[in-house]
Amino acid sequence: MQDINRFVKNNFNIFHIIGMVLGVGFSMIYWAKSGHLSDNILKNNPYLMTLWGLLVGYIVMDMVFSARKRKNKEENEK
Repeated sequence: MQDINRFVKNNFNIFHIIGMVLGVGFSMIYWAKSGHLSDNILKNNPYLMTLWGLLVGYIVMDMVFSARKRKNKEENEK
């Protein structure tokens, strides 16, 4: 149980949660505007679009957060 708590604490922070919420929001807006009319299985299914939004939101915010962390680390070393 401690391993799971440590994993969640290290890999999920407020940036990731914000990114996932924004990703889901934007993917649902996209699905409502044009996705549900598509023949593509990903665009046609709102559940898959939700998972896609979660994944993309997490990855984007993880890149932003890790770049910010790296920049702070470099500034502290100077």
